[in-house]
Formats: sequence, C-alpha cells, structure tokens
Amino acid sequence: MANDKNKETKICEHCGRKLPVSEFALMHCRNYMNVCKECCAKKQKKTRNENDYKKGMELYLADDSMHINRKYKKINRNRTLKKNISGIDFCARDERFVKLLYYKDTWISNYRRVIVYEDGQYKLLRGSVDRWTGEVVYTLKKERYIKYTQTYDYKKVKVTGSSLVVGTFIVNYDMMNNTRIWHLNNDVTDGYYKHLYPVTEKQYEKLTELQEESAAPLSEEVIMDVINSVEYKQDGWNPYKYRRSMCGIGYHGCNDADSESISFKKWKNMMQRCYDKNVHKKYKPEYKDKTICEEWLNYANFRIWFDEHYVPGKWQIDLDKDLLVQGNKEYSPETCVFLEHYQNTMFEHNAKDMIYENEDGTFFIGKGRKKTYATYEEAVDIICGRNKKRIENEIEKSLGKIPMCAHEAMLKWDVRAAV
Repeated sequence: MANDKNKETKICEHCGRKLPVSEFALMHCRNYMNVCKECCAKKQKKTRNENDYKKGMELYLADDSMHINRKYKKINRNRTLKKNISGIDFCARDERFVKLLYYKDTWISNYRRVIVYEDGQYKLLRGSVDRWTGEVVYTLKKERYIKYTQTYDYKKVKVTGSSLVVGTFIVNYDMMNNTRIWHLNNDVTDGYYKHLYPVTEKQYEKLTELQEESAAPLSEEVIMDVINSVEYKQDGWNPYKYRRSMCGIGYHGCNDADSESISFKKWKNMMQRCYDKNVHKKYKPEYKDKTICEEWLNYANFRIWFDEHYVPGKWQIDLDKDLLVQGNKEYSPETCVFLEHYQNTMFEHNAKDMIYENEDGTFFIGKGRKKTYATYEEAVDIICGRNKKRIENEIEKSLGKIPMCAHEAMLKWDVRAAV
C-alpha cells in the first residue's frame, strides 16, 4: 500500500509541484487535500506570525514596560581604578575607570579613555581613529578559550572605545539588533557615556536625518521617541516576542528562540529561580531576594553572552553568580561566570558548614556530633581553615582552565565572610 501511494501523484495548487500523494494530508480518511503538507505548514506559520504580530502590537502600544527606557548600569566599586593607584589624572570630576572582566588588566572610563597595566605601571592608551567612521579604536588583549589546549589565553583584538563604554555603563536592551551607536549631535569625537545610545541601523539613519535638520543637539526625548517608534525597528521585528511571557518579566527578544537549547534552559532556570513563586515555595526559598539585570531579561541578550563564554565540559556546568562579587544577589554579565558544578558548590554555604550547639554549650559542625568545640568562634575557625585549603587547592589546579576573572576572585575570596 505504501508503495502504491508513492507511485500516485498529485499537483499542489499552491506551489505547482507534482508530488506523491503521501505529501498531501488526507481529509476525513477519504480525499487528499489540494495543497501539500509543506505549503500548509508554511501558510499556518505565516498566519500564526501575523496573528502574533497583531497581538504583540496591541500589547506594545498599551504596555509601557515593553518600551525601552534610558538606564545606566550600577558599577561595583571593586571594579573601579582609583586615581591614587594609577597615578593618572581624571579628565572630569565624574570620570570613573572600570575594569573590563575579559580583557587583560584593562580599564575603560565613562569618557571612553582606556588604561592598561603593563610592565609594572599603568598607562593611558591613545588608540587610533578609524578613517571611515571616525571612531576611536583600541588594540587590547582579550581572553579566549582555546579548544585544542583546553585553556584560556589572550589574543589581541581591535575594539571601538564607544562599544566598550556602552557595554560597561549603559543598559542595552537589544544587543542583537542594536548594531550602531548614536553619538549626541552625531559627534563621534564625543565618547561621554551619557551621550551614547545603542540603536538599530534604521534608528541611526533617522537620527542622522533629524540631526541634519536641527541646529541644536537632539533632545533625549526625541532620541528615545525614535528608538521606541515601530517605524524604525529592525526588519522582522515582532512585538509579540517582547511580551513578558517568562515569569511575567522575561521575554524572548528574537524569532528563533529554541526552547531545547542549553542557553534557553539556563536562562529559563535562572528566571524561574528568581521570579517563580512556586519555585521559591517548594525548592529555592533562598532565591526570593535574587534578581536578574535588565539586559538578561531578554533571552536574546543572554544568548549572546552565553555563546561567547559557555564551554562544554565532562561535568555539569553551572551559571555562578556568587564568585565574582561575594554576597551578590543579581545575575548579570558583570557578576556571572560559568564554572563546573563542584567549583560552584565550593562557594556556597552548605549543610556541612552549619554550626549547631549542644545542650552542654559546646558546638559541632554539620553531622559531626562526636567532634565538639568549646566556642562558636573555634568552630568557625575550623570551617574557614578547611574551606580555605580546598579553595587554595582549586586555585592551583584550575589556573588557565577557568576565566582569569574567576581565578582572581578565588584568590580574593573571604572564607570567613562566607560562613
């Protein structure tokens, strides 16, 4: 019967192809449809996308939370380089040099200036000017993972100062589509962070047009109106993909989100840990006060970071938020790093480190009731000594096998504060 069906043919009314009848759906177990399965699927997908777009547009026009707001990132003080350490004068009172996590001994300022530490001293880089765009370009050493040696090393790369400023100081809601940077008054020599706006190609062209018609710099209100205008969104933009569908706060931000991919599963797990009340109630009550940065509420943004930093391993790979910033409560590109599961658990407060008091006033650790300590402080000292030794062993073993920012964080880890 199957061979007979393959021999029978039928012409699809939609695509005009002559195909075996097996490529057509059977209606009521009697007659075959006049349109092939492939064309039916395409039509259904098109209809679904059109309906999603209509729904999304209604939501976008009614829900202000789907609009982009101008926001700046909170900078951890431990990442800033003090003037008395570098010996380099600031160009303005509010200038701050912030360490770049994945570049070798490099700091970027909110005025687009770069400091590097080389040969035992801090140096202010001059950079070069791109002849076509006028942008300041720096040659820096960026960390990369080498599959052949399974180690991390540095490679020289060229990067624009403006992109470093945007990535460090400005919340970029759509990294995948914001491929251009608009400078206030279209002045590329101005690298001040409050004068830079990540935008799409269409938005950049419109802002350029408006600036040419204006004698004064465009106001922030005008710039944000262009950024949020449907007319200047990127091609293929579908507002339905920006609805807050994940835990009422997260969104896909792209048309090709694969729910079976590792990156999506990591993102979903992170979202549920922080914002799913059922997860808090049943499994992770300690995550009630944990949050996710604005950028990573967009899965497409998280995927970009994931693709750059995720390295598959033999064992489970965890997204760690605790190591880089001790006591941290927010998932973000500046506070997270991928570690193997056993490395991640080394920096968590677990049951083995719990201290309990006996009826006689002595103390014991975990389940070890046989070994008691006269004072609470003595028990803490034992835990700190044990954990410090474990971390020191891991530091020596993992050098070059984990990102340098993670290695440096291990060196600075305060075991006593973690108890």
